[in-house]
Order: sequence, then C-alpha cells, then structure tokens
Amino acid sequence: MEETLYILGNGFDLHHGVASKYSDFKSFLTRHDRNLLYDLENLYDCEDIWGDFEKNLLTISRETFIGYITPCLPTNEVEDDDFIYAELFLSQDHAGDLVDRLTENLRKRFQQWIRTLNMPAGYEKRMIKIDDCALYLSFNYTDFIEKAYKIPSIQVCYLHGKKSDKIGSIVLGHGEIPENSLDNWLKMNNKKQRFQPRLKNKGNRYYNNSNPTYLAYFLEDESSGNWGSEARYHAINFAVERIEDYYEQSFKNFHKVLKAHERFISSLSKVKRIVVMGHSLAKVDLPYFNKILQVNENSHKIEWEISFHSEANLNGITEFARELNINPNQITKFSLEERLLS
Repeated sequence: MEETLYILGNGFDLHHGVASKYSDFKSFLTRHDRNLLYDLENLYDCEDIWGDFEKNLLTISRETFIGYITPCLPTNEVEDDDFIYAELFLSQDHAGDLVDRLTENLRKRFQQWIRTLNMPAGYEKRMIKIDDCALYLSFNYTDFIEKAYKIPSIQVCYLHGKKSDKIGSIVLGHGEIPENSLDNWLKMNNKKQRFQPRLKNKGNRYYNNSNPTYLAYFLEDESSGNWGSEARYHAINFAVERIEDYYEQSFKNFHKVLKAHERFISSLSKVKRIVVMGHSLAKVDLPYFNKILQVNENSHKIEWEISFHSEANLNGITEFARELNINPNQITKFSLEERLLS
C-alpha cells in the first residue's frame, strides 16, 4: 500500500461525467446567490473569472476595494455638530461586508454546490483501472473515490477538505502569499499618474493628490496627505485593515494545509510510483508536489504516470517536470480513456 500513490484532480471527476466545472458553480449561483455572482463577475479584473477560478480570485485590486468604499467615507469632521459617529466606521463595515461575501460566503456557497454533485447514471462505464491497495491524495472535494471505487477512507487524504465537512471549512483560494501580493501590486502601480503626490487640474495647476487609494497605499508621509479631514483619514485606514483581510482569507495557505495532513504526507516516504489523474499541475499546487518529493526516501527514483487531456496538458507536464527537476524519462503519459475497466 505504501508503494503507490494516486493523485486526483478535477479531471478525474469530469471524466466520470460529474458536472464539476467552475462554470457549473456559476450556474448554481445563478439559482441561489445572484449578489455573489454579480460581485464575482464585476469586481475582478479578468476576462473570465470561471476560466481559472482560484487563481483569478487574486485579480481583485486594492483600488477596486477602495473605489467600493469611497462613497461611504465621511465628509464632515468629527467635531462638527452634524457629524454622526457611525459615519467613521461605515466604510470599514462596507469593506468588511464585501470581504465576507468574497471569502466566507463564497466558501459556504461553493461547498453547498459541491454537496449537490453526484455521479451521473452510467458512470460505471467510465470507471478506471486502479490499485485498491494504494494511497490516494485528492485535490477534489467530492468523495467518489470512496463511494464509487470503494477505497477505504483510511487510504484517502482530502487535501483541501471534502463535501461532508462542516460548511465553510473547505480550503479555497489563490496561491500567492499576501505580503507578496501587496508588494507586487505596489510595484505594478507605483508609477501610474493617478498615484503620484501632485496632480494637475484642468487649469494646469498642481494640487495635492486626494485619491483614497493613493493616500492608503502610496503616501509616504501620512502627516502630509490631502486627507480632507481627520475623520476621512481614520475611515480610510480602518477600511484598509478589512481590505487586506481579503488577501489573507482568500490565500490557500499550503503550509497550514500540509500541517493539517502531516501524518498522511509523512507516510509517503516509501512511495515508488505516483499516478496523477485529472490534475492540471497548476503552479498553485506545486508546493504540495514538492513536499511529497521532500519526504520521500528515493524521490529521484519515483516512476510517474500522468494523465493528459489535450496538447496543452502535454506542455504542462513538460513544465511540471522542469519545475520539480523530474527526469522526463521517468514519466509515462496516458489518457484516462486508455485505462477504462471495460
């Protein structure tokens, strides 16, 4: 049992006819949460968020968040007679509500959708020859490897959780460390005109930049910023704390995931054969493959069998081997169709 490891990706479920594409999740939201669907399709800076859903969760920018809360920023000073103290925290609450929808509520809805997925009629004709004594590492949330293939749960590790877990507890997100995300965003935007300290008006006169995104992220000396009021200063900074929560909560923290499954990962030390079925080998998941190689006693001798679905997949396998320093001669490529039971 210790010598063979199967690694399962969503392509495994799709092969059996399961409607588990991200576009199927979109259809679920159309019926159950149109507000979340609107946020996902209008706040992220990508052509099609469903194409590479988890990676695209990183494409919502700080500027988008700031723009979302700007109408809620206070316009009066705290000392003004007509100032309502709740205005100071309104933008923070507004940002927090959005962050909660795009993290906690998203995970909740995603898991509710996962629980609706079932093997379709006739799936038996699509079943694959597997070793029922092997170990299984699943990137999927579905438990079909247990239900359809009768693999004992003790042999299966659901890396990101499974559909029967407590609602909202599954791991879903992008793979960029939040600190790196912020650094990369700042480097990409710090030269843009709208984020410079001084801007020109239509009369060709310079004025101090009052753009909330500039003030929150690019202003070097907070005491010299064109904040408009002390209340506005505090409101922007309060909101930024919640905005940064998004990048933390939507991060697929592979260190925590590996820690949670440390016992199973450690049991892979003697694996001699790894069969990858239906996994895209995306970069976000490379840390997990790296860890498998690190704990293995003879990682350079492992024989790999990796399924492919298209020409793009073949290119991905080549890149995967290069990234992990795997000898291409130790990789056998196959299609799932080749290994049908019938």
